[in-house]
Amino acid sequence: MSIQYTYTTLTDAIKGYAEDNDPEFVAQIPDFIGKAESRVLRDLDLELFEQWVEVTISGSDRTVLKPSDAIEINDVWIRNPSDQKWCEVARRSFEYCISYAPTESVLGKPAFYSEYDETMIYVVPTPDVSYANGNARVRATIRPTGLSVSNENTWLGDNMADLLFQACMIEAYDYLKHPQGMGEAATKYQSLMPALAKEIEDVVRKRYKGLNKQKEGADD
Repeated sequence: MSIQYTYTTLTDAIKGYAEDNDPEFVAQIPDFIGKAESRVLRDLDLELFEQWVEVTISGSDRTVLKPSDAIEINDVWIRNPSDQKWCEVARRSFEYCISYAPTESVLGKPAFYSEYDETMIYVVPTPDVSYANGNARVRATIRPTGLSVSNENTWLGDNMADLLFQACMIEAYDYLKHPQGMGEAATKYQSLMPALAKEIEDVVRKRYKGLNKQKEGADD
């Protein structure tokens, strides 16, 4: 974390490294930066940007709307409206969920969830009742305000500059249809991850927390 990037210096670095000042390319740079920020936030899994957010799981509907600006859903908890006991809904792959509960007309208490698309998660079995009014919560990585013309400095730009730059170059080379450059940027990105994750270990999400610790968070 020896360097820092503002929006201006990162934009200049992308143009310089790609050796491309074409207006069409330059116009895409904000998109490169936004996608790169999302990649870094997902891969580092920082508790710093996590929040417990209430969601609504509707009866007889397997899809659940994610909170606004959620990049990743890390935990899902539901509370039975009748006995008020919290239960974890465990994360699995979409394929596992479909295999576990292939018949959508069969209802039950949700046991598993998977990512569905950018705005939804998918729960199985099909919910038997609605879990709303504070009875369903997710621990989500929420996208912070990113670098832009009106926001020159961010935590990622100040603390994860090298990683953010390589993530930007992955996006830039993908746009330029330059597979060699994209591969080199991806390799550099992956090589930076272990050391940087260790440096910021105190703000990286601790996986496999004890059930009681997660439950305490859900009860807040």
